[in-house]
Amino acid sequence: MRFSGFKRKVQRFCLGVTFLISSVGTLDAKIFTLQEFFKEVETNSMELIGKKADFKSRLNEQRSVNAWDFPYIMNETSMVKNFQGIIEAQPRTLLMVRPKLPWVSSLLSKSLSIKTIQYDKSYQLSKNLAFIGAKRLYLTYVMTKEKYQVYVQREANFYSQLKIAKEKVKAGSMSEKDYINFNNSYLESKLAKTNVETKLIDLEKMLDTMLAIVEPVKEGAHFDTYLDHLHDVKVIGLDFEYVRLEPEALKFKLDRSLYVDILDLTAKDYQVNAKLANRDVFNGFEFGIGSESYNSSTNLSVEVYIPLPVTPKNIYQKRKFLDLQSGTLAQNEVMKRNIRINANSYLNQLKTKEAYIETQKEAIANKKRLMEMGRIAYEAQKIGLFEYLIYQNSYMDALITLAEAKIEYIDISALLEETLGESLTRLGVLH
Repeated sequence: MRFSGFKRKVQRFCLGVTFLISSVGTLDAKIFTLQEFFKEVETNSMELIGKKADFKSRLNEQRSVNAWDFPYIMNETSMVKNFQGIIEAQPRTLLMVRPKLPWVSSLLSKSLSIKTIQYDKSYQLSKNLAFIGAKRLYLTYVMTKEKYQVYVQREANFYSQLKIAKEKVKAGSMSEKDYINFNNSYLESKLAKTNVETKLIDLEKMLDTMLAIVEPVKEGAHFDTYLDHLHDVKVIGLDFEYVRLEPEALKFKLDRSLYVDILDLTAKDYQVNAKLANRDVFNGFEFGIGSESYNSSTNLSVEVYIPLPVTPKNIYQKRKFLDLQSGTLAQNEVMKRNIRINANSYLNQLKTKEAYIETQKEAIANKKRLMEMGRIAYEAQKIGLFEYLIYQNSYMDALITLAEAKIEYIDISALLEETLGESLTRLGVLH
């Protein structure tokens, strides 16, 4: 009787408790608002730091190209006889200038303006992709913690039943073979939990790196340290949500896609460079003004260098940029089509996965009721321990499957956002 009462208490405590994912304490946790999270991602991304520097350097390089070359002083000195037959120096000094002609300068300024907008959009796209990846990482971290708690609960259930099974073996009501099989199930649940622990450690390491958390868990610390309130990472306003994107909203996003805008600007820049190749035929034009001494008198001296564009060099240069423009415009049309196809495909996948998640929730509710009925039947000794464990494991497996389905949904959402070139999360609001 005492053993039976002990068994009921253990079952009610360990197996009858409804599984809930408790929120981690907020005291001293690493808490970020969505704006702070976005800022940390941008600040600590080596890729974004490098791209910002690269874009700035390219713009400065273009400004350098647009500027006039340095003027220079040209000096020639000849030894000649003057009218008296005396040999004297005849210096000729000129200030030489190589200007950018007005019709060339206007095109160079236009090219710089296009490049400035293009680089701004390119950096914005890179920021969006970095934020999408960071959001995917964080939500995967949250769902993996949820999945881990299920594994912890399942291991605890197995362990409590293992102790009961051991008592049954001693009492002679369970065979040694059944006990060994039961112990194998317990060890498998422990191994599965350990695998998730490894994944969580890796995810937290990536979050620490991304968010510049300089107080990570020390080497050799117990795994529970990764889950305590001191090391938990929380982003306010960033939770698992279903994507809602109506056809009109999708069309709007497709029409203003950064991928398309960047290619459009690239094509425009090629067009400007083609015009520049056509107009900049006098790129070697120079003129200078100065003085020249001759026969002890100083005279005004002017020198002009005018290239003669009689070869097809600039014609081929122009054709090169026109070919690049044509290719970029063709790429843009393909890009628009591919974005539309991929976006619609990902939206359909999300709808299917959402239906799967909702059905899985219903299945969890049913399996939970079945597990409760099995517990009552087991305590009334109407079914055996192994049959009851089948109901229990089915419920736990369903919870794990739900967490994995949510992670898959997060992955598909990230692929959709990467296809659109922007995150659907704006300051905690899903558009």
